[in-house]
Order: sequence, then structure tokens, then C-alpha cells
Amino acid sequence: MNRTVALVGQPNSGKSTLFNVLSDIKTSTSNFSGTSVKVSECKINVYGETVKLIDLPGFYSLNYTDQAEKVTFDYIAKNKVDLIVNVVDAGLIARGLELTQELIETGIPMILALNMMDDAKAKGLEIDVKKLSEKLNIPVVPMTAIFGKGVRNLIDEIYKQFKSNSYNPNIFRYTAHIENCIHQIENNINTNNQIFSKRFFAIKTIENPTLIKEIEENIDITRFSDIVKSIELEHKIESFEAISYERHHIAMKLAEEVRKFVKKSHGPFSTKIDSYLLDPVFGYVSLLLFFGLMFFVIFFVGSYITSFTDPIIGNIIEAYQPLREVNIILFLTFDGLFQGIAGALGIVMPYFIPLILVGSFLEETGYIARAAFMLDNLFNKFGLNGKSVSAFLMGIGCNIPAIYATRILDSQKDRLISAILIPFIPCSARITVIFSLTAAFAGPIWAVVVFLFILLTIAINGKILSKFLKNPLGMVIEIPDLRLPSFKVTLGKTYFKLKDFVREAVPFLILGSIALSYIEYYQIAKILDTLMYPVLHYALDLPEKLGSTLIFGFLRKELILIMASQALGVNSISELPMTLNQIIVFIIFVSLYFPCVTTFFVLMKEFGYKVAFGSAALSVVVATVAAFLFRLYFEITNFIF
Repeated sequence: MNRTVALVGQPNSGKSTLFNVLSDIKTSTSNFSGTSVKVSECKINVYGETVKLIDLPGFYSLNYTDQAEKVTFDYIAKNKVDLIVNVVDAGLIARGLELTQELIETGIPMILALNMMDDAKAKGLEIDVKKLSEKLNIPVVPMTAIFGKGVRNLIDEIYKQFKSNSYNPNIFRYTAHIENCIHQIENNINTNNQIFSKRFFAIKTIENPTLIKEIEENIDITRFSDIVKSIELEHKIESFEAISYERHHIAMKLAEEVRKFVKKSHGPFSTKIDSYLLDPVFGYVSLLLFFGLMFFVIFFVGSYITSFTDPIIGNIIEAYQPLREVNIILFLTFDGLFQGIAGALGIVMPYFIPLILVGSFLEETGYIARAAFMLDNLFNKFGLNGKSVSAFLMGIGCNIPAIYATRILDSQKDRLISAILIPFIPCSARITVIFSLTAAFAGPIWAVVVFLFILLTIAINGKILSKFLKNPLGMVIEIPDLRLPSFKVTLGKTYFKLKDFVREAVPFLILGSIALSYIEYYQIAKILDTLMYPVLHYALDLPEKLGSTLIFGFLRKELILIMASQALGVNSISELPMTLNQIIVFIIFVSLYFPCVTTFFVLMKEFGYKVAFGSAALSVVVATVAAFLFRLYFEITNFIF
């Protein structure tokens, strides 16, 4: 039976980065706290033994306060974990050791991975690793996971821990009165729990008895109410706070014993940069510059690549046209297959690759956290919870993890409003559609107009929905250190995101393209076009044949680019028989209407079918109204590009 190793630590400690280095499966990591809200797992080889490696969402304590932290607690409480690797940011060792103490109390064997050692040294912080290991009496491995430093030593320690059945960490004792209370409960509590130690149950009975009910219903915590009350009377505070203060004191004392600071003549250069990036005025200027640079790099790189691919694709399509006269079934299949592959390589990839490359670079630097900090004030002006910023920024890459990220919100209403708005955020697929069509017809200025209009749409909908909230909350966010990204890690993340796209999206593009070839030939498309006719003809003034294209766009938004060309009988999107005004109206509608089918099902899973269908209906209505307003504006002003 495979053993399980769980990576556990506070947000932004580098767990997911370490998971990436240890595994063959790469997860999406960010230099931004709270981005891991799902359990990631894979199998790794530890000197011949297959081990299941788990990356759990970051949390500060087993006393969870939001859904993301609950995921971690539930996993540890309900699954057999053979070994915990507690990942701690070396630069924030005092804070990290508070969680380390709590994990030691569980009784589950543990290794401490002291991560980001290079960053700590750059700050003038030196840690006596050997002394820390002796104080804790558990293995402590210094490392810098982003560069792979110390990872091999961690594997060695995991192997040693598996071979040695002895685990006897130092138990840090609380003040005499609290320790006596723990001892009394420990000796009288009845549990056969195979995961947690009796000491853990005794401490939680004092600190947070609701957790006991979740794990062991047969434990009668009311028997110990007098003991808990004695702590509150003795210390003049609630028992929860008493335990928290004790852990904090022990962690600070331990940190002071194992670390020392080397005096530096001046602060790190990153601090000077932050003085500009987080400035109330220049911070917003830098925000515009960063995203503007990201925008134009993606636009011009993508359009440059397509200028080479379009003629090649067109020539190939012309070359196999005689096949239609030989065997129509073979032609339809081959045409659909080629159109799907050509669409992925020649239309989607040119914009998708620079998008994920630039995005990965910004994530690694830590700038995304700073962008979230600056956007927090803006969000609150529209009545949105500041914590929604992280989920919204994740939505730029993909709406699905963004919806999962709403678990970090404390209020169910806040979660609901954020989840309804997230499908309006242009994910990588819709960004590709926007860039491809504007590059072919309208130029970069109209791409900017489209994005600004989408932001305005989200803001207006957010303001309306936020009327259900009386007091939208601000956000307390941890700002990680700026760092030079690892070129290898950035390329690695880009490669694996591209690999995921090829595995998950390209089959949809190819199968959808083949299906449309047959649908067009056998005139089934007319039925689908009829369903969309009222919207396309009366509201948007778009070609009727785009109806089937929009319906298939429910599967993958990238399909729209490929199938629009097929439906209108052209070899490339630059040849679409539409006016520039129609192109802009089409882009607006496609950017806002109905999320992809996967996003729809995730919404249903997280919030129920009513919310999923309500969100879908809202997006269709908003998209139709928004696109109609653009059409109306063009007609009233007689504005022709």
C-alpha cells in the first residue's frame, strides 16, 4: 500500500512550488497567498517506493476560518497521512513555528522544510538549522524550492523517516495551570482515533471543542467544562485565546533562540521598488503600465505569428479541395480534422502562448499580489469584498480555479456574488478570441476598448448585486517579497499550461470542427441557426449562420474562431464576410455570453443548479444587451471604421 506524504504550510510558504519540483505533474503556482484551494496529488518515487504526494491548501491553523482552510483540516482528519512535510517560510519563521507546534500536537510524523532560505539570507537573516532541529527533535531541511536547492535532502529525510519507525518530537509545554488542565483531560478522554494523539484532543477540547465534534462524536466534551472554565477564570481570557497566546509565546521564544540578524547598511532593493509599486498614485500608474505591456506583447506577438500561419493554412486548404469530388465523407472528415488542428495552431496558439508566458512571469515575480492590493480599494468602491481580488485575477487565466478560489471568502453572499461575476472575466480562451478578431480587423485600440467595456460591465453588475450586502469588507493581504523569477520555472509553468491546453482543449476543437463539417453539409446547422435567429438578426444584426457556431461555443470558446470560418465558408478569420462594426458587436457578445460548459458544471457543483442556470441566463442577457447597445450606437452615429 502506498504511503502518503502531505505538504502542509501557511499561505505563500512555497508548498505548491515544492510540489512542482517533487512531482511530474505541475500545478498552477503563484507568488500570491491563498491560491491553492484544491487538493493536488501525484505519485513520486522515493528510492524505489511509490509515494502519494499531496499538496494541501495553505492555512494558518487547524482552527479553520474559511472553506479553503477547512479543505486542509478535513483531509488531515479523514485520511491516513503517513508523513507531514511542514513547509515554513524561513523569512517568517516565528509565525510559521506557531503552526509547526500545532502540527506536532497532532502526533502525525513530521519533517520541517525551511523554505526560501536564499531570500532570508538576502534580508540578513541567519538560522541555525541544526539547533532548530534539536529544539524540535524532528528533521529540519533548509531549502529554496524554486531553484531546487535542498530538495534532494528532503527526499533523503522522507526515506529515513519511512525506514525509522521512531518519532519522538519535543512537546512544548504550556504554563503550569494550562498544562495541568491538558493532563487531566488527556488522562480521562476516551478515543480510539488512529490519526490524532490524545494530547491533540485534550488541547482542542480547551481550545476549539467544535472540531472534536467533527472528528469524534462519542467524546463527551461537557465532562470537561469545569476545567475549561477554570482556565478562563485563571487567565481572565477565553480558553481559545489562552492557547493561542501560549503558542505565540513559544514560537517567538524558539525563533529568537535559532535566528540572528546580520546588520545591513541599507534595505534590499526590492523595498525601494515596492515604494513605487504600492504608492497611492504611482502604484496605479505601474498597474496600467504592467497590464498595458502584457496586453501589447500578447497582441503584437500573436498577430505577427498569424501573419505567417494564415497564408500557409489557406494554401493547404485549397490543395485538398479536389478530395471533395473523390469521396465526400473522407473530405468532410479530413477537412474538419485539419480545420481543428489548423485553428489550434494558427489561430489560438499564437495568442495563448505569449499570454501564459507573460502571466507566469508576473506570478513568479510577486507582482500579482501587489496588483491585488492596489485593486482592493477599487473593488470596495463597487461594493465588492476585497478578498475577491485574488479570485478575479485568477479568472484571467481560467474561470474554473477562480470559482474554487471564492472559498477563501468568509460570507456565503460574498462567495455567491463573486462566483456570478467571475464568468464575465475574460479567461485565456476569450482573450484569445478578442485578440484574434481585433488583430484581423480592428487593431489594438479596439481590443483595449473591448477589455475596458468588459470591466465596466463587471463593475455595473457588481454594484447591482452588491446591494444585497450591507457592509462589503476590505481585504487583509500578505504581500510576498519581490523576486527575480526563475527562467526555468517560468518556462516550465508555461509548458505545462500549454500541455494542459493541448490535452483538454484541442480534442474539443478538432471534434467540434469535424462535427460542424457534417452539420453544415447535411444542413443540420439550419436548425441550430434558427434557434439563435432572433438574437442574431433582430438584436445584433449578425450573419444567421453564426448560430451553430455560438451554440458549439458553449463547449470551448476557442471553437468560435474555427467554426465561424467554417460556417461562413472562408479559409481564415481575416476573410470573414462581416463589416468591422459587426465584428465588434460579435466580439462583445462572445466575450460576455454563457461560460464554457466546464465552468457551468463547477458553478453547479459549488453553488447548486439554481445559481448555475441563473448565472448562465444573466450572462446571455447581459451579452445581448451590451452587444445591442454597441450596434445601436454604430447605427445612430453612422459610425463606420
